[in-house]
Amino acid sequence: MKKILSYLLMGSLLVGCYNTKKIERSYQLFQTGLDSLANISFKELRIKEGDNLQIQVYTLASTNQEQVSLFNLQGKANNGYVVNNLGQIELPTIGRITVMGQTCTQVKEKLKTEWGKYVKDIVVDVQLLGFNVNILGEVKMPGVKTFKSEKATLIDVIAAAGGLADEGKRENILIIREDSGKRTSYYVDLRDAKFYNSPAFQLQQNDMVYVSAGPTKFNTIRSNTFQQNIMPVTSIATLASFALNIVVVFVALKRN
Repeated sequence: MKKILSYLLMGSLLVGCYNTKKIERSYQLFQTGLDSLANISFKELRIKEGDNLQIQVYTLASTNQEQVSLFNLQGKANNGYVVNNLGQIELPTIGRITVMGQTCTQVKEKLKTEWGKYVKDIVVDVQLLGFNVNILGEVKMPGVKTFKSEKATLIDVIAAAGGLADEGKRENILIIREDSGKRTSYYVDLRDAKFYNSPAFQLQQNDMVYVSAGPTKFNTIRSNTFQQNIMPVTSIATLASFALNIVVVFVALKRN
């Protein structure tokens, strides 16, 4: 008897250890891949339709900046230059120029060449005034998140959403990206640190991140649905049985 109890105890411990490892495998991040990671390289974002650009102009030829005030006035009045559906912005003296698909550095060099015809020793600064990413699904605070830096990452948007919910699948994060009318989908596994090398690790304008639910949530929903469906049937059966018992008792009393 003691041997049987010992075997049962050992079996329960082994099952407990297996379940713990299985849970850790499902929820723990960065389980593999950290040793093989190289330095992360960030790329300059390409300008897209709807982006808001801040453009500021200076001159090193003089401390008086009045000669560049014309170039700064429109941008300040409009709180930046919004890229229209043709991928263009309209600027003083040079009119509309196409910026979509270019980086801020490329636009800066282009403006230095064009505005340099009017201003001596010109300095141009072009920056992207933030961009939005939408995160949905099993996170604590889903919704649109705004980032000021072009170096925003998948980790940043998950952190901005309050982290993953307990029900979220760590191994199947979906990122949907639209660029020049083409939509691309990426899947990453947060348990394997190699996702740092994924094209989806560095976020882009209007990326959509979706964290799907794991089996725990579906099991809970299934259980709740079963209870909702079975409880009325159980209640009806109980009432029917109670009514039948009353009839049986009444018939028995009548016979007596």
